[in-house]
Amino acid sequence: MRDERASTPRVRIAVIGSSRVGKSALIVRYLTRRYIGEYHSNTDLLYRQTVPINGTPVELEVIDVSGSNSDKFPAEQIQWADACLLVYAVTDRSSFEYATEILSALKRAPRGGSPAHGVAGASAGMPLALLGNKTDLDHLRQVSTKEGQAVSAAHGASFSEASVADNSGDLYRCVDRLLAEVRTPQRTRKFSVTKMLGSLIGGAANNSQASRSGSVVACPRVPAPSRPPLAAAAP
Repeated sequence: MRDERASTPRVRIAVIGSSRVGKSALIVRYLTRRYIGEYHSNTDLLYRQTVPINGTPVELEVIDVSGSNSDKFPAEQIQWADACLLVYAVTDRSSFEYATEILSALKRAPRGGSPAHGVAGASAGMPLALLGNKTDLDHLRQVSTKEGQAVSAAHGASFSEASVADNSGDLYRCVDRLLAEVRTPQRTRKFSVTKMLGSLIGGAANNSQASRSGSVVACPRVPAPSRPPLAAAAP
């Protein structure tokens, strides 16, 4: 019997950011059009969903990288991904600085990579996007739009601001644009999150698009020694 999943194109995105910037809410909003509010997890979560991209079904896997260890460089998650979405809250300057550090580390990584970095050229040609969340709290803003635009331009990333809570269209346009930039990856991944899956913790909520279906899975973290501090990512 023919395995339809084997013939379905797959795109993998790593969503990275500090705790409480709305990464999980953003992913769930994009995949299900529902809002889950504030959500915090001290482990990575993998969301798997079949979505239509330009009329073609694509198996989308999104890893929500826990912000609990934001002092560590998420090397394995970046190596696994085809594209990275860096998220910060416009109301939290420290989250913006963390996103900037990750972008800078990716830009500094040599194309050939190294065991110390663990990214093995992951940044070479990888689509990147920077998104400032929580624009609905503009009265508490600590990061200006111009700052976000300048950082994204300096690191070759697309830029957007959005409010996941308000379901702003910029959120969907940001992710759709990132997906459109992804090309079939040619590099060899050093590990597979799919092979490391833990127990199923929940199913993705259904929405009006019948072609969307998927699940949320807990991902055990890889051993700490292979995730060097951000400072160590410099050449």
